[in-house]
Amino acid sequence: MDILATISIASGLASAAAWIYASHVKVSRDKALSQRHRAAEKTSSTPDLSGVNFDGWEVRETLAAQSKWNSIGAVLAALAVLCQAVSQATAHV
Repeated sequence: MDILATISIASGLASAAAWIYASHVKVSRDKALSQRHRAAEKTSSTPDLSGVNFDGWEVRETLAAQSKWNSIGAVLAALAVLCQAVSQATAHV
C-alpha cells in the first residue's frame, strides 16, 4: 500500500471520528462561563454572563464547539479525497 492510500485511509477515519464527536459534543453552563471569564480577562473587559440553555447545555458555546469539530472533519475528508485523486492520477502516468 502506498503512502497516499495510507494517508487517505487515516484521514477518512479521523474525519469520521471528528464528525461523530461533533454530533455529541455539548458545553455546560459552567464551562461556558469559565470560557467567558477567561476571554474577558485577556481583554480586561466585563464578561458577558448571558446565555441560552437548552436541556442543560449552553446553546451558543455548544454550536461553536460543533462547528469547530465539523470543520476539522471537513478538512480531513478533503485531505482524504485529495490523496485518492493524486493516487489515481499518478497511477496511470
